[in-house]
Amino acid sequence: MQGNREKVKIIEILNQVTIMTELTIRKTLPSDTGQIIEFTRNTFPWGDYVPNAINEWISEGTAYVAVIKNHVVGVMNMVLIRETSTAWLEGIRVHPSYRRMGIGRALTEYVLNEAVKNGIRHVMLMIADWNEPSHRLARSLGFHEVLTLFTGVAKPSPVSIVRGEAMREVIRNALRKTNGYYCMTRKHWLCTRATEDFVMTIINEVYIGRGIGLGEFSVGPPTMPAKTEVLATENGDFENYYGRFIVYEKELNQAQAKA
Repeated sequence: MQGNREKVKIIEILNQVTIMTELTIRKTLPSDTGQIIEFTRNTFPWGDYVPNAINEWISEGTAYVAVIKNHVVGVMNMVLIRETSTAWLEGIRVHPSYRRMGIGRALTEYVLNEAVKNGIRHVMLMIADWNEPSHRLARSLGFHEVLTLFTGVAKPSPVSIVRGEAMREVIRNALRKTNGYYCMTRKHWLCTRATEDFVMTIINEVYIGRGIGLGEFSVGPPTMPAKTEVLATENGDFENYYGRFIVYEKELNQAQAKA
């Protein structure tokens, strides 16, 4: 029995080596859409957001795929926030038949190198707290935790609204509490390093209540005057709670870019 198990293990290793030598990573093409939707539609019990987002990612030129013999086996999107020299990684998915073979790592390493070539200094991503394999991968690639977020549709709460230049001090105080990180939900769930000037270009009012609401990002418990999808640094009054997520960051070494 021991000998049979060893033979199976050797075969698995050889298959993995063969697969990785055949792996190609490139920008996503419109013709890849069908394959991507097919293996991402049921990623989670509730489905997945990738099938609804992939066409937009392709049109923006921000998505990458891992391909083996013309079969798409992995996908990832990278948003560049040049104002803050930050890249946001999202939607990394690997075909179920090709998981635990190093494809997710290879895809992430490729995209990290693309970020370096674009002069980006920091890369960030978000992982659901229950997804331990993704946490292990992120940590093994040099990412470290910088924020914990509670996500969902928040109930309205009593707030004071601040507009105009008076927002600046509120934003400054909020960023001090987050160590300079800001998140948003409008187009993507996205977090970045930020300055008060950057946040001032994104939102036109802030909310002061149980926490500080900077658009859809609440520093403290969810703080919004209307029912809204929110990312918050503390748990609170959600009408529909999605879950707890960990935000990671990695600092890039510009000298390590590969051709």
